[in-house]
Amino acid sequence: MKNFTLIIAYILFGMFAQAQVLPNPGFENWTAVGSYQSPNNWNNLNPNTSPLGVLTCLKATGADVHSGSSAIKLVTKSVLGQNANGIATTGTISIAPPGVSGGVSYSGRPDSIAGWYKYTSVGGDNGFVQLLLYGVTGTDTVGFIRFQTPAATVGTYTRFSAAIVYYSTNAVDKAQWLLSSSGGFTAVVNSTLFVDDLELITNNTNGIAPIEANFLNISPNPVSTELKIENFSAKLQFTIYSSIGEAIKTESLLKGNSVLDLSSLANGIYYFSAVDAEKNSIQKGKFILAH
Repeated sequence: MKNFTLIIAYILFGMFAQAQVLPNPGFENWTAVGSYQSPNNWNNLNPNTSPLGVLTCLKATGADVHSGSSAIKLVTKSVLGQNANGIATTGTISIAPPGVSGGVSYSGRPDSIAGWYKYTSVGGDNGFVQLLLYGVTGTDTVGFIRFQTPAATVGTYTRFSAAIVYYSTNAVDKAQWLLSSSGGFTAVVNSTLFVDDLELITNNTNGIAPIEANFLNISPNPVSTELKIENFSAKLQFTIYSSIGEAIKTESLLKGNSVLDLSSLANGIYYFSAVDAEKNSIQKGKFILAH
């Protein structure tokens, strides 16, 4: 029980996972384990802390649910004088030696993760939702993304989406999900993360390639409200797509430079395509909108 700090250190650097790639994504399925409920296919610290009367993973219901009948609630607690993150992982948690082990076979290369969360921050703490993709050796990180909550309270369910960063073209062999109520080595008691309706997004059917030759200068990325499009020598049609491939904004741009106002769009990952007057593709790509 005295190794909770080391467990969190191992988790923050990432290990392997076990179970389905995205099991029980809406946290609708729970199983009674003694005096508490455990989310199916997600491991947590409750088996180790419940004998002490401490639960860091709880079933959320009612107003604390985004959709369906339940969600997951993770709370940072004090256990035997040490602060323990509320964590849920598709891996197997070990107390001695501390860490997360196991692995699920997976060969996909998804574009991004998404879901809904709300968060109570204590002392500037933050939580996170993380996915790691490993190569065939089991040690090389092929892809990684961690969505980190603001270091402030988010009192209503808010959708997040975050693009996976790929570090190599190596084949993906294993995957890991990890949720945590605290985001750093200094976990703060009572920091609380709610998560519901997780998604894996793969944009391989909407015709939008990740990126092509940079004839245009698209900036900044991430963008807050205004997207600048520079360095085009002819009239263009510029279309923005949602993360599921739906065209949500189309602009006809004159030769030169333009600025698009994106203040009406929700935060998330977007795709774009630019075509000339003859409908020839000039450039495709993606950007992140974060107001």
